[in-house]
Amino acid sequence: MSKLATVTAAVLCVVALAGCNAEVSTKSAPSTISQSDLEQQLVDGTTPDDKGATVKATCEGDLERKADATQDCHLDVGAETADVHVTVTDASGDGTYDVTPYLRAQRVADTIQSTLSGKGYAIDSVECDGDLLGVVDEVVTCTALPEKTGGQLSATVTTVDGLFVNFHIEALS
Repeated sequence: MSKLATVTAAVLCVVALAGCNAEVSTKSAPSTISQSDLEQQLVDGTTPDDKGATVKATCEGDLERKADATQDCHLDVGAETADVHVTVTDASGDGTYDVTPYLRAQRVADTIQSTLSGKGYAIDSVECDGDLLGVVDEVVTCTALPEKTGGQLSATVTTVDGLFVNFHIEALS
């Protein structure tokens, strides 16, 4: 771990095109928003930088129309991809929903492994203890193996721009 402790790298994880904008709202007050309606609203609310890029959304199911209800969705924006949490913030009236990008644990692990390997570290694998929410200062802890050159790492979100998430990796002592 001592060798790894000297490495701190800034990692840009291209989740989707910078400048994307995603907002979701309903026109009526049903008890749920259907999966297909949610997917269409995400597509309609996403504006890629490349005007010719195709936007596709796939959600895991319907979204309950109650405060703090969530649904996870995957976006394909041209050649880029992003995962987002859709959270109901206000269930009254037309309803208000936040769309927050996040990086799946495996994507964070793959990015860290690639970065460390590119810097000459012999890393067999990296495992992270959870997803990394696209909110500045959010942190996930990861373990790089083998233990001789690996160890505990933190991945901390530094900036979020639309669906684009930057994070910084640092060795933990």
